[in-house]
Amino acid sequence: MGELIVDTSPQGLIGVGGFKTAHTGWLTLMAPPKIGPGSVAHDKIVVKRPYHKVFATPTTTTGPYKIARYSLIDELSRLFKEANILYWAKSLLKLTYDFIDHCVASSSEPPPFPIPRVRFVEGGLALAYFQGDRKPGGKTGSTRAVFLLEEFIDGDGEDFVKFIHNMDANPLIDYDEYGYDLVVFFSFTQHIQYAKTGKLAFISDYQGATTLLTDPQILTHPDGHLDIFGDGNIETTVSQFEKEHICNKYCKWPAFGLEVYMSGEEEDELEACADGEDGPEAYADGEEEREN
Repeated sequence: MGELIVDTSPQGLIGVGGFKTAHTGWLTLMAPPKIGPGSVAHDKIVVKRPYHKVFATPTTTTGPYKIARYSLIDELSRLFKEANILYWAKSLLKLTYDFIDHCVASSSEPPPFPIPRVRFVEGGLALAYFQGDRKPGGKTGSTRAVFLLEEFIDGDGEDFVKFIHNMDANPLIDYDEYGYDLVVFFSFTQHIQYAKTGKLAFISDYQGATTLLTDPQILTHPDGHLDIFGDGNIETTVSQFEKEHICNKYCKWPAFGLEVYMSGEEEDELEACADGEDGPEAYADGEEEREN
């Protein structure tokens, strides 16, 4: 039980994604948890709701559109899936770090690279109830709305970055762009998850800041039968993983013992550029790769 305040003004709109809107909100809980949304009074959070697009005509699928909300039953179903995705993404990421830490501890030599440490936001579902007869037809105590609440990402000036898309197993960022080292690591985590789940699933849609991530997607193999991970589950990405994934320096470290699916001159060349060596066009003018 508690109080949720949502800023639905244009100033409170954080962003509009492919499936959800995100607004700034503040949460106060009567029995606050130790961590996560509502752990302090008037806690600043992100409030998300699913939407669908309404275009000018029924046959139009491009151009200007209005944001429309689903019925309460549909909204609850969709947000339950989103919360479920976040739960499983956190579990898969923990499995990944458990594997990495075990391999590093068992190796006679330390890895020749640092291991980035990231996590997904804390989050959960919130149901709002009618309090008295404030709306015609509204029965006291009945559900009036549902929201997905997430920890607010305070990136200290960092850009919000989409590192890997759910339609492709390869990074969205080029080797000369900010965040490339991290996106290479995320590609490696997909390799671990693919292997440890018996080639059935991995996390995609890695996005957020450099230490705190949000809005993941779980991709599953089409042979996995029941899909419990929503519209963003592009199953063919999993079935094509071994053909599309390009193993990197993390995948190739012997202590991890991963099967190398693709290892060619292109990836070796990109890794050389990322480590500061001359590449085909990276430093043609003698400029630095990026100024931080």
